[in-house]
Amino acid sequence: MAYSVHSSHGQQTADLTIRFLQATARRIAAAEAWYRRAQSRRIIAALSPEQMKDIGYPVVDDIASLEVEAGLMTKLQSMR
Repeated sequence: MAYSVHSSHGQQTADLTIRFLQATARRIAAAEAWYRRAQSRRIIAALSPEQMKDIGYPVVDDIASLEVEAGLMTKLQSMR
């Protein structure tokens, strides 16, 4: 009776190692992307309105808003 010299255990271990490294690489890439977005937001928040206009970023006045009467929220709360 002949026994196989090759084992599938070594291949399974290699597959697990590769998947672990790929998952780790994805997590590192996601963390780097999050850091770059946060850094960009900090930089944009520090810009003056003139600088924001220069780069074409919407000025706060251009963002749609809704004006509400002073007592409306109190009135709506009392209607519950």
